[in-house]
Amino acid sequence: MAWDLLLRRETDTNWARSPAPSLELSFSPAEMKALKLLEPSTRTHVVEIIGWARNRGIPAKLSTQAVIYTPEVAAKHYAEGRSGIAPGRLDWHQVGRAYHLVIIDPETKKLDHAAYAVVGKYVRSQGGEWLGDKVIITPKGPIKDLAHYEYHPDFDIATYRKMPLAQAELRAAQSRAKKYG
Repeated sequence: MAWDLLLRRETDTNWARSPAPSLELSFSPAEMKALKLLEPSTRTHVVEIIGWARNRGIPAKLSTQAVIYTPEVAAKHYAEGRSGIAPGRLDWHQVGRAYHLVIIDPETKKLDHAAYAVVGKYVRSQGGEWLGDKVIITPKGPIKDLAHYEYHPDFDIATYRKMPLAQAELRAAQSRAKKYG
């Protein structure tokens, strides 16, 4: 498959004379710090996703704003209508299994909605989840979280919350947040 930069989508044929330009897989100090906050398998997943995207000319970066949420931050996001997870309920950000990517179109300097969808499709093929095309009901109305991705293969949130693993990962994530945050 080829990456058509003009149409911002994958094509079934490779019409290019040379492969799509690759963007270097390096991370800023802030991104490195954010990576350290993630659950280890999620960290590996994020590096693979960003590498995949950059190899296709998509300038994906890890957001350094939304990595580990404390229960207080999660409650604030709910109150502001930025989350559908009610206060007191564990979410994927609190355990380091959710992350946000920043994908800015170099020409328009705006969020590249088409690139988010391409990355979202690939994330799902790799066992992750993307919320950018799903409606989330919040106290202030429905939203779509374009930049939100998750990696928790084989777990749904309701089952996960009941598992001892959830509390262990919560403690580990909050410890990483104190150490690196």
